[in-house]
Amino acid sequence: MTLIELMIAVAVSGIVMAGVVQIFVSSSSSHSLQTEMATMQQNVRMAKMFLERDVRMAGCGIEEYYDLGTRVYPVDFTNAGGESDTDILVINYMYPDNDPCLPQLTLRYKMPVASAEATVNEDLEITPYSAWDNAFVCAGTTYGGTPFKEFKAIITAPDGSKSDVVYITQVQGNSSKLQNRPYDGFSNKIINSYPENSTIGFLSDTSFLQITYSYTYSNGNGTLLRNGEAVADNIEDLQFAFGLDTNTDDIVDSWINDRDLTSVEKDQIRLVRINILGCTSREFRGQSNPRPTVEDHQAETSPDNFGRQLFQVTVTPRNLK
Repeated sequence: MTLIELMIAVAVSGIVMAGVVQIFVSSSSSHSLQTEMATMQQNVRMAKMFLERDVRMAGCGIEEYYDLGTRVYPVDFTNAGGESDTDILVINYMYPDNDPCLPQLTLRYKMPVASAEATVNEDLEITPYSAWDNAFVCAGTTYGGTPFKEFKAIITAPDGSKSDVVYITQVQGNSSKLQNRPYDGFSNKIINSYPENSTIGFLSDTSFLQITYSYTYSNGNGTLLRNGEAVADNIEDLQFAFGLDTNTDDIVDSWINDRDLTSVEKDQIRLVRINILGCTSREFRGQSNPRPTVEDHQAETSPDNFGRQLFQVTVTPRNLK
């Protein structure tokens, strides 16, 4: 074999090897990208699952709910940094307590408007209902007893269409009556407007859930947080829009996505549009697209090499009216 033939063989081998290496690099990069995209899609699905479930539950059991005189709305929205930042969503609802501490009661009949007493069907001198007329401990706190330590109770209509919170101020076991006063913020005794067979249950402080969704941005990657706990990684943006019924005809006639909601608008929410933008944890060669516009958050003008997926879903909260 001559030197020229050897050089030709080496050159051909080099070309072949370069092709093999290029194919390997391309395949490896494609595999890494697909793996990252699959992880990103899983993160987006996880974020969507939590958000959609909680938004749908917004307002459950808290019609006209007040906390120390301040109205607690089913949905509260903060536009954070406006067009240059993510949104923050607060969702409020009641959570059924697995350990109610007291047995449930039922209202015997609708109460007169001025009455401070509610008569129930159950005999409050017989176990287990007698617990209402005695001192009891719930989550380490003692209620009832002498002198009587009042506690919160929640009353719910027989068809589940509404529920409200009141304070139980005294229990008359010998006549099966509950004395009550309005919960903070009410102008009258809500319990008096409920029909017979409405249920009355003890309401612990842990029954009320306030869920805050926010997004923190760090080192090019985001984490979706639910009450400070991580829900999903690599969420690049979180944006919301709210469909309002402004003329009480049960039809959404306007949408807001670019500012905080007013108190009036919070009561007009009928639809919530959720936008979740996922991204890969690192850049990949061959990807060249800027972050897109999502609601009022304007698109990035400079392209980068991150892979992205935008998920959008419109949810109807079941308990808003």
